[in-house]
Amino acid sequence: MDYSAYDTADFVCDDSFVAWVKEGRDGAHWEQVIKQYPDKQEQILQARAIILAAAQLPPFQLKAQDQQQMWDQIRSQMDTTEAAPVKKSRFIYWYWAAAAVCIMAGAALWWMRPEKETAVVYTRLLKEAKLDGNKRIEEINEESTVRTVRLPDGSSVVLEPGARISYPVCATNNCKREVYLSGAAFFEVSRNTQQPFIVYANEMVINVLGTSFHVKAYDKDSLVQVYVKTGKIALSVQPLGSMVISNVSANQQAILQRNTLVVSVQLSEQHHIELQAPEATTYSFVFNDAPVDSVMSTIENAYGVHIAYDKVLLADCRLTASLTDEPLYEKIRLICRALEADCIIKGNDITLSAKGCHRY
Repeated sequence: MDYSAYDTADFVCDDSFVAWVKEGRDGAHWEQVIKQYPDKQEQILQARAIILAAAQLPPFQLKAQDQQQMWDQIRSQMDTTEAAPVKKSRFIYWYWAAAAVCIMAGAALWWMRPEKETAVVYTRLLKEAKLDGNKRIEEINEESTVRTVRLPDGSSVVLEPGARISYPVCATNNCKREVYLSGAAFFEVSRNTQQPFIVYANEMVINVLGTSFHVKAYDKDSLVQVYVKTGKIALSVQPLGSMVISNVSANQQAILQRNTLVVSVQLSEQHHIELQAPEATTYSFVFNDAPVDSVMSTIENAYGVHIAYDKVLLADCRLTASLTDEPLYEKIRLICRALEADCIIKGNDITLSAKGCHRY
């Protein structure tokens, strides 16, 4: 079908489009439409906002006061959409009137249908994930402090209390770098230009090569938030497929309104995500002739790990290094190389065996 002439009202009145927004049906078809018609992003987002606004009305009460409530919902959703960092065109009033008529005409039918899960959340994502014959591991932080998880590709994830992630493992250690997140976590991603790293956090899809960022994505929250510490990420949203909505650079944060799929990006010199941020997001890992004990304490406090080493033997050792962009375990590897030490890593316990240093 040719969607080149579609405007917002056309999408709202399209039964297949409405079914996709409300129930996720015909997802492959609409993802292909998005790819084929990238210039329709604005109309698709606005049509979705209208449909979801109508869906928030009580069932079987489309009287005069309810029609006014519908218009209030639509205006509210469109006010939010207008705040998105995308150039918006002006729409003629009758477009919205036509859209509302289509919604009201089919409202009763939709509300008579059994409710299905429409929110894109962790459990639903896992059910729909393609394993490609590989196993998937789930890590859950059931403790009251942060917990660091090492991924097969060398990337590290600092999980806040209650957070969980799922990721694939395979015999060749060449699995897709795809992580599913519920809760809040800080990611430090190993750079690999041949295989991007993807985080699925509710409706937000985060695509990176090598960088560090913090994500807050709880199932019941109305927002998904991401703060980029270093590097750059590309954001897309579900169910809009792989269409990039925003690029977010270091010291910027992005906020996704889950009910409208609108993403706003703003500069943030400080970490403004409203939660107890993992310490790894705030510590500096630039060391200039620093005592080893100071370096180890910084890493332990930042990542919630325990590093065992002979403090007396390494008392004279000092390090000069910039380890800002490296994941935790790459930091440890580089430190061990500098100290000519052997390292053993078992979960959050790290043991260093070194000969010591002498200062003259």
